[in-house]
Amino acid sequence: MRCIPKRGIMLYVVTFLVLSPPFSLAFTADEVKNLTKYIFDTNAYDESLRPASNQVSPTDLKVSFNLLSINKLDELEEKLVTTAYLTLSWKDEFLIWDTTEFRINKLTLPQNWVWKPDFVLKNGFTEFKELGGSFYYVVLAFDGTLSWKPYQVFQSQCSIDVTYFPFDTQTCNIQFTMWSHYTYQVTLSSSSSSVEMGDYKVNKVWKITSTSQNIDNSGSNSIVTYTLNLKRKPGFYVENLVTPILFLGVLNILVFIIPADAGEKMSYCITVALGFIVFLTIVSSELPANSDNTPYLSKYLQIQIFMGGIALVISAIQLRLRHKSEEQKVYTPFKLLVKAAFCETVKANVSCKDKSIPVHGQNKEDGDTEEYDDSISWNDVSSAIDFVMFWIYIFVYCISTITIMTILQN
Repeated sequence: MRCIPKRGIMLYVVTFLVLSPPFSLAFTADEVKNLTKYIFDTNAYDESLRPASNQVSPTDLKVSFNLLSINKLDELEEKLVTTAYLTLSWKDEFLIWDTTEFRINKLTLPQNWVWKPDFVLKNGFTEFKELGGSFYYVVLAFDGTLSWKPYQVFQSQCSIDVTYFPFDTQTCNIQFTMWSHYTYQVTLSSSSSSVEMGDYKVNKVWKITSTSQNIDNSGSNSIVTYTLNLKRKPGFYVENLVTPILFLGVLNILVFIIPADAGEKMSYCITVALGFIVFLTIVSSELPANSDNTPYLSKYLQIQIFMGGIALVISAIQLRLRHKSEEQKVYTPFKLLVKAAFCETVKANVSCKDKSIPVHGQNKEDGDTEEYDDSISWNDVSSAIDFVMFWIYIFVYCISTITIMTILQN
C-alpha cells in the first residue's frame, strides 16, 4: 500500500475546504443574479421594515467610530471638524440564504437596497443629514449580518474652556443617536470602549490625550457618545505671543530708568501701553467671547496695562515736579521719600558736614539733618520716585509672572 506524505494530506484538506461550499469564492454573475432575485423578489424584501421577525425584539446595532483626522477646532465658533467613518453592523433576519444552494458567502449591495438604521449626528453644528450616500455599499453575509461603513466629515459642537490658554485642554463630545427608532426597537452595543485610532493622522495643533465611548440605552432613543480629550500644542503661541508679552513687561519696568526731564519718557510709556493693548486684542480675537471663563493670559495683560497706566501717571507727576522752581519748598512727605530711597546718601552727606561746635542746647545731629533737609531739591524727589517705583515694579512683575505661568502650566 502506497503511503501519502503528511504535507500532501494537508494540501488536499485545504484545497477541499476552499473549493467546497460554503467556502467557495468562485461564482458566476448568474448565480449572483439568482441570489438577489431570490432575496428581493421571491421573498418580497421590504427595505422599510425593521429586519426582525418578531417586531417586539429589538435589533442590536453594533457601532464603532474610526477617527481619521481632526481637521479643525474652531475656538471662536466652538466647532470641532473631524474626518471619520463609522462601522455599523446588524443582523437582518430577512436576508438569510442557504450557502449549499447558492454557493455564495457574501454580497456587496447598494445601501439603499436594504434596511439601514437612521443613525445621525445628534450634536451637529450646521446641517442635519443622513449618513452615507447613494454611492455607498453594504456587505451582506449569508447569515444576514450586514456591515456598513459610512465615511463623512463631521461638524460637531464643542464647548471651549480657554481659562488656561495656550496651555489648555479641551473635551469634545461627538454624539450619535437613533433618530426615529426607539430603544425598544434598536439598541446600541460595541466591542470597543474608545475611539478607533488605527488610521488617525496626527494634528499639528492638538494632541489627543485619551478617548472614550459611552452607550446609553436607558432613554427613549439610544445614544452613543465619543469623547476626545485634546491638549493644545503651545509651541507656536509661546514663541509668538507669550514671550513678546513677557518682554513687554520688562519694558514696563525700564520706564523708571529714563530721566524725568527726558522728553522721550512720556512717549515711551504710551508706546509700551499700546503694545500691551495690541496683544490683548490679538488674544481676544483668537478666543470666543465667553463670560464664563476668562484666560489667565488676558488677566496678566490687564495687570500689565494697569501698571503701564500707573507708570504714565507717575511720569506725568514727575515731569511736573521736575519743573518746579528751586525756590519752592519741598514738602515733608517728599523729603521722607528721598531719605527712605537714598538713606545711604543721607548718611554720607551727614558724615561729611563741617564739624562745628554745636550751639548751647542744640544737638549736632539735628543740625546736620536740618541742613540736609534744606538741601533736598525737586530733582531729588523725582529721582527718589524713579528709584522706589523701579523696585516696586520689579517685585510686582516677578510675582505676577511666576504666579500666572505656574497656574497655566499646572
